[in-house]
Amino acid sequence: MNKIMYLEFERCIGCRACQAACRECGDHDAKERNYVEHVDFMESRQTFPMMCMQCKDPACARVCPANAIQITEEGVVLSASEEKCIGCRNCTFGCPFGIPKFDFEANKMYKCDMCYDRSKHDIAPMCASVCPSDAIRFIDFDEMQSLRRRRTQLNLVEGKKPTEQDKWKYVPEFFGVYSD
Repeated sequence: MNKIMYLEFERCIGCRACQAACRECGDHDAKERNYVEHVDFMESRQTFPMMCMQCKDPACARVCPANAIQITEEGVVLSASEEKCIGCRNCTFGCPFGIPKFDFEANKMYKCDMCYDRSKHDIAPMCASVCPSDAIRFIDFDEMQSLRRRRTQLNLVEGKKPTEQDKWKYVPEFFGVYSD
C-alpha cells in the first residue's frame, strides 16, 4: 500500500456520500463504518467525516482480551475477527475516537478498515472514491507532504497557531489529518 488517507475536515459538506458508499462496500454487511459528525450542532451546520484513524498503537486492539483485532503489515487496523471476538465491547470503550461499533444482533464489532480489500492494491477506499468535496482523499505520501506544507504556510499567513490535542498523537504519520 503506497497511498494514504488524507482528511480535510473543513471541506466536508455533510452530503454523507461516504456513508452510503461504505454501506455498499462488499464485506460491510450493509453497515456504514464511517460517520459524519457535526462540529457543534448548536452553533453551525458544519460537519466532518469520522473514520478509524488507524492508530499507531490502537487502544481498541490493546484492550481486546481475545486478540481479535489484528493490524496488517501496512498498519491498517482491521475489524474484529468473528471467530475470535467474544463480544466484550472493550474496543468500543477503549477507542478515543468512538469508532468501533457493536452489532448486538450479530454479536460482533465492526469498524472502518480502510476497505482493506481495495486499499491493499492502492485502490481508494469507497468513502474516498465518492467524496465530492475532497474532504476524504487517498493520495501518495509525497502529495500529502506537499499539502501539509502548503497548509502550514497558509496558517502562518493567516496568523493561526497550530494546536495539539492529546488524542491526535495516536494518529500515524501516514494518515494526514487536518482541521481548523
